[in-house]
Amino acid sequence: MENQKAIDNPEPAPETASSKGFSLDWRVAVAVVAVLGLGVLLYPLFQSNPAESPATVSAPASAQAGSSETAGEANSAQAQFELGNQYYAVGQWSEAQTAYQRAIELNPEYQGAYANLGVTYYQQQKFDLAAAQYQKALELNPQDGEVAYNLGALYLQQALSEGGGLPDPQLLDQAVAQLQQALELSPDLAEPYFTLGVAYFFQNQTAEAIAAFEQFKSLNPDESSQAEQEADRYLQQLRPE
Repeated sequence: MENQKAIDNPEPAPETASSKGFSLDWRVAVAVVAVLGLGVLLYPLFQSNPAESPATVSAPASAQAGSSETAGEANSAQAQFELGNQYYAVGQWSEAQTAYQRAIELNPEYQGAYANLGVTYYQQQKFDLAAAQYQKALELNPQDGEVAYNLGALYLQQALSEGGGLPDPQLLDQAVAQLQQALELSPDLAEPYFTLGVAYFFQNQTAEAIAAFEQFKSLNPDESSQAEQEADRYLQQLRPE
């Protein structure tokens, strides 16, 4: 199950003069940025058809006036899904949301449309709505490890951003359980290990966090990525001198 990871524009981590003595607020900020970065790397979940990825579709205008598609073809669930992908690729979240919703209206069993609709809600920070779409996508395909990961990363994002400066322990537990499920489904997927390491970090489970970050580093193909740098920062914090 090789899905596209084409959109990669994470915010830079806060600059610091030293890797020692960080406050909790700084660590939370880094965690939020890093989790968001990984979320963007994995989103949207373009399904197995290569024609559905933003690398191979044209600009949204191709689905509007002047298109060679017939009205019936343009109004199919597949066409609306692809249109949503095109809008997503250029950052037009509201238009993408409308297209995915239309795809679902035309085909209520379109699992990829639910997953990508969740992505657009995530990008708009409508986390509860995003979670509902991921959950529906998992109902349609319980074996989809990447959707399971997205849901776990979303729970962690909520735990770190909705805790009033401290991570929400209940959401942290929920994130860990969901990420563990994702790894049961897709043990060779790198991203869940990083996100799980962050969750363990804030649960003060040092050994588990170290193991998760090291496993992420062993699977991550891009050693120069921001996620790789963040994993090293966490490991520096976790390992005794």
